[in-house]
Amino acid sequence: DEADGEKAVNAYNTLKDWGLQVLAGPVTTTPSIAVAAETANDNLFMMTPSASAPAVIESGDNVFQICFTDPNQGVASADYIAENKLGTKVGIIYDSSDAYSSGIYEKFVKEAENQPFEVVAAEAFTADNKTDFSVQLQKAKDAGADMVFLPIYYQESALILTQAAAMGYAHKWF
Repeated sequence: DEADGEKAVNAYNTLKDWGLQVLAGPVTTTPSIAVAAETANDNLFMMTPSASAPAVIESGDNVFQICFTDPNQGVASADYIAENKLGTKVGIIYDSSDAYSSGIYEKFVKEAENQPFEVVAAEAFTADNKTDFSVQLQKAKDAGADMVFLPIYYQESALILTQAAAMGYAHKWF
């Protein structure tokens, strides 16, 4: 699905032209939301193994998620961090332009209010600005975050970890 709704819909239409009867996929949230609307119009069965936003299944009763949802991931992450005492001051870096990342972030912050740690920095980036994380990292560092929560995909996480190491910001990552 290339994490692109338009490309995923085009791929779906091609597969449909070839005689598609059941769709296993797309994989990520944004394409799944876009394709789910199309499958609802076509009354075609769709299941996604990993798209986790609640909005994926809102198009109709023909769409199914096999995995847990973003809200569950956000709550479970906050609970795990608290139960395992992974940090007392938590920073968050998330993608505000991505339904997956934003969905986890929102529930994490809400659940954090009930936990024995404090969210000291919550810094966003967007799909248009995801190569330089120095500002977000500096804000987390300046706020004293001893752990940073990254509800994002591995591509951005790798950049963040590399940039954090270059600036000497060493602590726990989740």
